[in-house]
Amino acid sequence: MSTPPLLRPVRPDDEAAVSAVAYATGFFGASAARYFPARELFGRLWVTPYLRGMPPCGFVAQLGGQTVGYIIGSPSWDTYARALRRTVPHSLWEAWPAPQEVVPSLRFLLRSARYALPHADAARYPAHLHLNLLPEARGHHLGEQLLLTYLDELRRRGACGVQLSTTEENVAAVHLYRKAGFTVLSEARTPLWTPWLGRPTRQLVMGRIL
Repeated sequence: MSTPPLLRPVRPDDEAAVSAVAYATGFFGASAARYFPARELFGRLWVTPYLRGMPPCGFVAQLGGQTVGYIIGSPSWDTYARALRRTVPHSLWEAWPAPQEVVPSLRFLLRSARYALPHADAARYPAHLHLNLLPEARGHHLGEQLLLTYLDELRRRGACGVQLSTTEENVAAVHLYRKAGFTVLSEARTPLWTPWLGRPTRQLVMGRIL
């Protein structure tokens, strides 16, 4: 990496760039197209609430003006829940997928509802996060820089703890979180990803006190 990366606070006008990174990395570091072909709706569901539904909390990493990674989240679950209520109905109306994309995308949404991911105690760990990097940005400590910068921001905003959900498939991410002081709060095998992985995987809820 010859050009030093730029880390800056995420803004609402980063929505398209952050959504592109989220989609390109949404399947254990690979493209989410494998299980969710509705690309625009993907961003509307998993990025828009953080950038349009609440004051943005997070950072982007840029190389040569291109966004190659990000970390976004919320200081509290209540704030995030309100953001979902503000944005999701409108997003479904605006970004409902083309007919050929509906069935596979809906399949994932239905499985997500059926095999809902666990969360830690929101009183003890009110904040949460999502961190993703494009392949070309990995291995240069950008993930660590984004994570530590975000944790400092959560402290500044008064959050007492933070949690995240990942799987055992994300080996590098789990290592990064452990290095930053996160511990596994709960874990369970889940069949959520079986149609695309070919097997169940272990879901991890990790957290740390701030």
